[in-house]
Amino acid sequence: MAENNSLTEEQEQFILNNHKLIKDLNLLTQKTFNNEDLDGRTIEGKLIRAFLVKNNLKYSTSRHVKVDSVEFTDSNKEFIIKSAEQGMSSFAIAELLFPEREIKKLGAEQRAVLEHVRSINENFIPSQESGLLTCYSPPKTYPRLIKKVFDSTGFQLDESKMSRGQRNCLDKLAINLSNSRFVKIANNYTSKDDRHLFEEEFTRLTWDKPDLTADELNLYMNVCKEIINLEVISKHLNKLNDLFDCAEEQNDMSVKLAEIIKAKSGEYHQCEGRIEALTKKLQGDRSERMKNRQRDNASILSLVQMFQDEEERKNMVHIAEMQKKLVKEESSKLEAMSSFKARVLGISQEDVI
Repeated sequence: MAENNSLTEEQEQFILNNHKLIKDLNLLTQKTFNNEDLDGRTIEGKLIRAFLVKNNLKYSTSRHVKVDSVEFTDSNKEFIIKSAEQGMSSFAIAELLFPEREIKKLGAEQRAVLEHVRSINENFIPSQESGLLTCYSPPKTYPRLIKKVFDSTGFQLDESKMSRGQRNCLDKLAINLSNSRFVKIANNYTSKDDRHLFEEEFTRLTWDKPDLTADELNLYMNVCKEIINLEVISKHLNKLNDLFDCAEEQNDMSVKLAEIIKAKSGEYHQCEGRIEALTKKLQGDRSERMKNRQRDNASILSLVQMFQDEEERKNMVHIAEMQKKLVKEESSKLEAMSSFKARVLGISQEDVI
């Protein structure tokens, strides 16, 4: 125990001599007081921490450092509401409010901004952040899966009349929609619309392909991500074109907007190219695999056909032999019937008399 709740001169000097070598507060406390039962939470540890802070000396701790609570002034709150009404995202608002902090996606600052917006109007959530407060829940039951297929493709399935192949497709779809990478990508979309489109496109492209490999599933996810990117770029282009129309009389602004629109258009076409390349690869790889499977199936089918033909020939020969044997037995019986022979020859007892 530290005497009088203070460090001795020797202890202070030990800290000054060793704080660069022993940066961990727990270990430094143990070494300073020569007691392995101490750590940064004890009175001794707090004394050392205070001494380090007073002398602007750095140290580390294994304990989690609590982030400062997020508090807003009245002007901050007013700024948040106005910015949100103008369509600014909570992340962008948080970056403007806390320029000195490193704002992380879904961090305390961003969530605090969004919660303040909802405290004023609980039904108001910016469209690009509508997925922030919910996590993606993959469908598990047939009714939900059937609805997903219908919403994505327009193809109506009847659970009571589904074939074995259709059930197999839905079972595989449920597995794919629960894939860890798929769920992670879906949860990365802060917009419910984007998340919904990602799920719909993936369902549309894969639900009737239960034979897809893991690599092909990853490529289909990439295709769906590019489709979302294409929609986002398209929205940006529409906004830029509107701004360009409004800035026709401002030459400098028109030139800058024209350059941005050109760059965005190039980005749009690049995204289209990636989608096309990925789609061709997927169609080609699967088509080749299906051809190989058909070839294998044809070989097996031909063997089965040959086997069936051989069996058929044996059956025909067996039937012919049985018929031949039957005819021979019947003819022997007829030959043994003298009265039958006489009638065939037209001879009767009356003629003999």
